[in-house]
Amino acid sequence: MANITKKTILLVMYRKILSDGLIALAGSNSPFNMVPEHNYGLATIAAESCSPEIALVEIPESGLWQSAEKCLAICDEIRSHFPGCKQVLLCPETDPDSCHAAILAKQNNRIDDFLFYETSFNYLFSKLEALTGNQ
Repeated sequence: MANITKKTILLVMYRKILSDGLIALAGSNSPFNMVPEHNYGLATIAAESCSPEIALVEIPESGLWQSAEKCLAICDEIRSHFPGCKQVLLCPETDPDSCHAAILAKQNNRIDDFLFYETSFNYLFSKLEALTGNQ
């Protein structure tokens, strides 16, 4: 197997169980180094400390950061410091406002992609590989 440089993925997620699950599923043989951040207010500082290739930002279904626009502002802030960092939103498909905001953000090149909560882990990992150029 070829030696692959691990790509850093910043997981800005409200649900710790989700980020922990992604990290566990990725395992040690994964091409990704996943860095969780559960405090949305510290997302930019976390990005500064890990220099991610991708920021995967969850739009939570409850809480202070429930608004898609607040999560998009985090993406904008990270991108302003790390222009090469890809931005991916994880959206609740049951929230039409979040879905619409994600579609518009993608169409306007504000984010690189979005996924729904119902997305399989295999699809999510393949999307991350495609965005980072890992093969």
